[in-house]
Amino acid sequence: MDKYLTLPLSEEAARELNAGDVVYLSGEIVQLLAPAHKRALEYKSEGKPLPFDLENMAIYHCYSCLIGEGDSLECKFLGASTSAGVNAYEPEFIRKFKIRAIVGKGGMNQETLEAMKEAGCVYLAQIGGCCQLYTQTVEQTTETFWDDLAANRGIKHVFKDLGPLIVSMDAKGNSLFEEVNAAARENLKSVHKKIY
Repeated sequence: MDKYLTLPLSEEAARELNAGDVVYLSGEIVQLLAPAHKRALEYKSEGKPLPFDLENMAIYHCYSCLIGEGDSLECKFLGASTSAGVNAYEPEFIRKFKIRAIVGKGGMNQETLEAMKEAGCVYLAQIGGCCQLYTQTVEQTTETFWDDLAANRGIKHVFKDLGPLIVSMDAKGNSLFEEVNAAARENLKSVHKKIY
């Protein structure tokens, strides 16, 4: 059954989600890519104020096209970015900011999965080829920050039923990506036997 969730999301609620669940998220989600992750961690370690509070919230690995400025910001398009580009920062980010969900595509590494298991966080995969569907769930784009990072700046969006999103890595240590990779490795062995 599809699950409709509203942010903030408790650690307990995140831990109840299982790999394979279909989720729709509502509330504020912060768009952050690798350069913004790096800066956020630097700010945190230096005790500088941050332009967000992510505890029990979600982040989105995506790019977006905005028009307008200030109170008239409008998101015309957004699409998930490949999450592997954030692997270097995500484990520490999860632990320090206590986020409960990451939206993206392609999955993340084992170190990130371990941090998710430890902190109570899930990875929600966007379905490929459906960017316009997801864009239509943006109710409002409220703010940009760290604009010097250009396309990698941070952006706050408010969503209504962002989805469908697949729980692809859960807080129990399960990963659909690893299951698919393991099956592919097994299939490759049988292919090799037939070829050689």
